[in-house]
Amino acid sequence: MASVMATELKEGMITSADTYSADGKMILPKDTVLTKSIINRLASNDVVFVEITDETAGGSIDEPEAQTGDLIVDNKLLDTPEYKKFSRRYHKQIDDLTHHLNEIVTKNAPVQVDAMLNNTMTIIHAAGSPYSVFTMMSTMKNFDDSTFHHSLNVSLICNIFATWLGLDEKKVELLTLCGLFHDIGKLMIPEEVLKKPGKLTDEEFAIIKNHPKLGYQILKERKMDPHIPYAALMHHEKMDGSGYPLGITGDKIDWCAQIVTIADIYEALTAKRVYRGPVSPFKVINMFEEDGLKKYNPKYLLTFLEHVVNSYMNCKVKLSNGEEGDIVYINKVRLSKPMVKTKDNFLDLSKMTDVNIESVL
Repeated sequence: MASVMATELKEGMITSADTYSADGKMILPKDTVLTKSIINRLASNDVVFVEITDETAGGSIDEPEAQTGDLIVDNKLLDTPEYKKFSRRYHKQIDDLTHHLNEIVTKNAPVQVDAMLNNTMTIIHAAGSPYSVFTMMSTMKNFDDSTFHHSLNVSLICNIFATWLGLDEKKVELLTLCGLFHDIGKLMIPEEVLKKPGKLTDEEFAIIKNHPKLGYQILKERKMDPHIPYAALMHHEKMDGSGYPLGITGDKIDWCAQIVTIADIYEALTAKRVYRGPVSPFKVINMFEEDGLKKYNPKYLLTFLEHVVNSYMNCKVKLSNGEEGDIVYINKVRLSKPMVKTKDNFLDLSKMTDVNIESVL
């Protein structure tokens, strides 16, 4: 079978495996013949790639690593004082966040906003630079797809994202907290549904889609900035009204929620999940480029994508044609398709429709 980008699907292709959305809901069963309406449905559900039979895809992929995009980190990084400090503080915050959010949900404990913010900021400071946070965060693999792990990662991304947007210190702190608490409603979802490795039934997916409302109900009466419960409520809304649970559009979506949404989707797709491996950052960036400007606020999205891509400058990558090379130039009009220097050539991927970055090495 072959892994085909959703943006490159054609009518008549046949799926070789069940296809899931980023939330774990099965969109298509195996052996489905693709039509124009089905391809549009995949795009509306933020599907990044689909497994297609070799006969209808016109080729095959020999190496399974081409289907996902694990970032392979230089072992020298793991021995640095900065990394050791980051790892120690990251694991402590996971423990503290797990305890605190559970206390809020099960015992109606007060929200310790200042303590949670301070703990998260110590992680940022330990990394030394925004780009180092992304690299170090990718090594934190010893977690079972937990809500706490995801929430902390989204919080760290929101913090960096806010600085990229040039926001003042108070707003940076606010967005850090929005990311930290955005998924608290998932703690009210039965674990057997939340971590189900197989396809979700319509009833189970409806249960999961209720978590933004549950999060809002938990946070709305607490002593905190109102943007924090609004971010919990609206972080699955889309600018074109295709999101949930309210289906609202444009400026009706809280501005903090608009930012958390982008960070949430990027983290969810580039992290390993119980129902799939991690997706290459460049495949996620391509998805945002193809469909993102109508679903997400361009003012926020374009800033985020440009900075994320810049973080991979000079990184070694593997291409879909099997070649390896280093990213040497970023194409601002097509961020997912930079120029790559291989052993024998300079390849401008923005001019090559059939070659993409499969993984970061």
